[in-house]
This record gives sequence, structure tokens and C-alpha cells, in this order.
Amino acid sequence: MARQRRQEGSQLTSFARIWPPPVLTAAASLAFPGGLKGLQQMSDIFHEVDEDVRRDKAAELWRRYQTPILILAVLIVAATGAWSYYQTNRQKAAEAANARFEAAVALANDGKAKEAADAFDALAKDGSKGYATLARIRAAELREDKARALAELNAIAEDKNVDKLNQEVAMLRAALINLESSDRQQMERALGPLMTSNGAFRFSAQEWNGLDALANNDFDEAERVFNILLSDRDAPQSMRQRAAAYRGLLHAKRGPKPTAAAPAAGGPTAGNVSVTPVIEPEEGAASSGDAPFEVKPSK
Repeated sequence: MARQRRQEGSQLTSFARIWPPPVLTAAASLAFPGGLKGLQQMSDIFHEVDEDVRRDKAAELWRRYQTPILILAVLIVAATGAWSYYQTNRQKAAEAANARFEAAVALANDGKAKEAADAFDALAKDGSKGYATLARIRAAELREDKARALAELNAIAEDKNVDKLNQEVAMLRAALINLESSDRQQMERALGPLMTSNGAFRFSAQEWNGLDALANNDFDEAERVFNILLSDRDAPQSMRQRAAAYRGLLHAKRGPKPTAAAPAAGGPTAGNVSVTPVIEPEEGAASSGDAPFEVKPSK
């Protein structure tokens, strides 16, 4: 093994002595005064020329486009600064509006309705868009003149500059005033737009519609609305519990529905039927075993 390695090393040494071949050396000597060294020098010159050409092109591009580039850079910096300034001022304005809104709410909670309404009116005039709309709604709710309050809430509901959610809030507040007035038709007109399948306050609107129907002795409509709430799995659990309680109150207030008497073997009828209303538990809750109506034939 050692002898083989020595032989390979000697072969490489011999190859290095004869490289480059004499023919290549002679050809390079004829073409270039310095031979292979001159060939390397010529290659370096070509590289230097290429680098000079690239530098000249870059300089020409900069001379041609330096003004637009500088203007664009200045505009980017200015726009970034202006946006940051705008965001900072907007945040400060929102914080100031929030403080004024909370102060007005505190006045309302303290029973100072007139002062609170004035504070909300001032915020509605010069506050940011979101707080201004909320202030308009709260100010209308605090009016002693219910006709004026209703007119202001209806105006907010029809204002195209107000977002849809706040429009529905205004309609719901107006419906609450109508609920106090005991005007059934007006209440239905107020709640109708809110009881759509995609309405944000459809469950509250249905509940109030059922309560208004119950207050006006429209028992069939009230029961229909309460049944809708009870069967709607998307309704909040607390609202479904209230609907079950309302339906029990409805049964207690209305009494039994007129029903046909069941035929008996001893005659055409088996007598009257006594009905005891029982408040149903919420769907899915534990049941006491009682039916919604306890029906017993009278003896």
C-alpha cells in the first residue's frame, strides 16, 4: 500500500512538470507577448471594462431618475408622519368624547335628567360620529316630552348617515315608548322592521310584541309570539325562560280555550272540562312531570 502511494505521488509530480503542454505554451506565446501570464492579464482587463460599463449605466440611471426618486421618498415620509398625527389626534378625540359621555351617563344615573340631556346634546353637536349618535339616542330617551322623544328617535332611525345598528337601537327605544302608550297598532308598526330573520334585536322585538299583545288582551297573537321564542334555538336561554313564564301568565289570564267536549258512552258528552294553567319549564330543562294544562273531567 505504501509503495502504491509513492508511485501515485511520483506520477503527479511528473505530470506537474510537463504541464502546461509545450504546444499550448507556444500558442500562447505567439498570441500574447507574456504567454499564459499575458492571457490572464487580458482577462482581468476585460473584467475591469465590464465593471466600468456597469458603473456608467448606474450613474446614468441615477442622473435620469434621481429627482422622481427623491420626491417619492419625501412623499412617503410626509404621508407616514401625517397618518401618525391623524391617528394620535383621533385617539385623543375619542378619549375626550368617552369621558364626556361617561359624565353625562353619571348625571342620568343620579337622576339629573335635564343636565344629562343637555350634556348629551352638546356631545351630539361636536363629538365624533359614533359618540354623537349614541348621545342623540340617550338625549331623546331623557326627554320629559314623550312626543318629542319619539320624534327624535324616529328621525335617528331614518337618518341615512347613521349606521344600521344604531338605527335599530333607535327603533327599539321608540318601540319602548310606544309600549308605554298602549297603542297596539303603533307598536306593531314600530317593531315590524326589527322582527326580520337577520335583525340584531329580533328576539327583544318579538318579546315586546308578545308583551304588548298580552297587555291588550290579544291572547292568540301573544301566544303565537311566545311559542316562536320557545321554539327558536337561537334565542337566548334567559329570554326563552321568560317566554315560558309569559305563556303561563297568559293561560292564567285568559283561562281555558273553548274546546269540544269528548263523547262518552253514556251520552253525547261527558260533561265540562276543568283546566288548571301550569307554567311550563324551559325546553330542555328538567320537567316536574306536569303538563302545560292539567285537564280533568268534572264529576
